[in-house]
Amino acid sequence: MFDTDAYLERLRYAGPRTATPETLRQLHKLHLMTIPYDNTKFGSADGELPANIADVDIDVTFDKIVRNGSGGICFELNPLFDRLLRELGFETRIIAAGVRQEDGSFSPDLSHMFTGVSVGDGLWLADVGFSGPSYLDPLRLNSTVQHQYGCRYKVVEQAGWQTLYRRSRTGQWRAVYRFTPQGRRVEDWQGLARRMREYTEGTVLANAVIRARSSSNGHRLLVGKRYLEVEDGHESMRALVDPADFEKTLDTILSGTGDAP
Repeated sequence: MFDTDAYLERLRYAGPRTATPETLRQLHKLHLMTIPYDNTKFGSADGELPANIADVDIDVTFDKIVRNGSGGICFELNPLFDRLLRELGFETRIIAAGVRQEDGSFSPDLSHMFTGVSVGDGLWLADVGFSGPSYLDPLRLNSTVQHQYGCRYKVVEQAGWQTLYRRSRTGQWRAVYRFTPQGRRVEDWQGLARRMREYTEGTVLANAVIRARSSSNGHRLLVGKRYLEVEDGHESMRALVDPADFEKTLDTILSGTGDAP
């Protein structure tokens, strides 16, 4: 059963429980550092996805992720975080997005879910369920360039979409995902599992094992054995061909070894 106190203890958060931008910022970063992205344990034991992948049982998800220490995907992590925020008095909405692919196209616009938070004088983007590289602090939904931990972010309106762009110290501006800020209903995701199977068929996404976790000033992303590390805006990528190196990196991501919040 959902328990706010247990959730905050899992995040190691002992600050104010007031609905302010600073509370949101602290909770968001702690969540990304504490609970990993892990797409290996979603769905049934045989890998079958539910018809509506957004219709998760919050209590079951809470036990899996908070009490048992597992990771999850956007359809688990973001609804769980959304519930926490609402328990603390934040006004939230569900936002859907299509994620940029390697060829520059975007996945179906319901393939990612994150949270919009109305607090202070505007809407903030909060996403604790993106494999990454992720923004550690929530982003204001406006046209200004926002800096954090060596990276820059901006939201650009294009053809009816809001497109989030990211730029590291060592790269160029690159789209992350596109979305519309209007709130969605869980029912909107009915039938997406079939669409996603059709979309990923024959692509590397079909069988990609993805694990990720944020660090205090960056992000670690493991796709198969391809490893991306971001630290203070500096990116490095390599293949983990040494089994011992792979296991150590995997443990760092899944258990948080070496970078506790």
